[in-house]
Amino acid sequence: MRRSLLAFGLALVLPVAGCAGGASSSSSFSGAEKEVADQVEKLESAGKSGDAKVICDEVLAKSVADAIAAAGSTCDEEMDKAIKDADDYSLDVEDVAVDGDKATAKVKGKEDGKDVVRTFQFERDGSSWRATNLGT
Repeated sequence: MRRSLLAFGLALVLPVAGCAGGASSSSSFSGAEKEVADQVEKLESAGKSGDAKVICDEVLAKSVADAIAAAGSTCDEEMDKAIKDADDYSLDVEDVAVDGDKATAKVKGKEDGKDVVRTFQFERDGSSWRATNLGT
């Protein structure tokens, strides 16, 4: 059964996501909030284009890749599986909250045909934001 990247991600130790909805709304934000929303948009784009490497190298925090490796796989392999298993990659960022070097984004999507809002968590890594959990 094909499903959203979000549904697959919930099975991971540190979930990885994709949702259904309209185009990402990063233009609705500014400053650090926009930077976080841009990362969600990058995840959406990489899912649509099938680019697991971008997700692993540019979106996810190193701690996520490390957790996947500790479970006996690689980030690229797991993201490739998630992309191939997904049939919906659209992300709709509804809200972003930044608190110092941590941030959360409320992301609307579809799971089993129903609208679902998940909380994605991010941490600042140098000058960029990296996802530490996508789908709680």
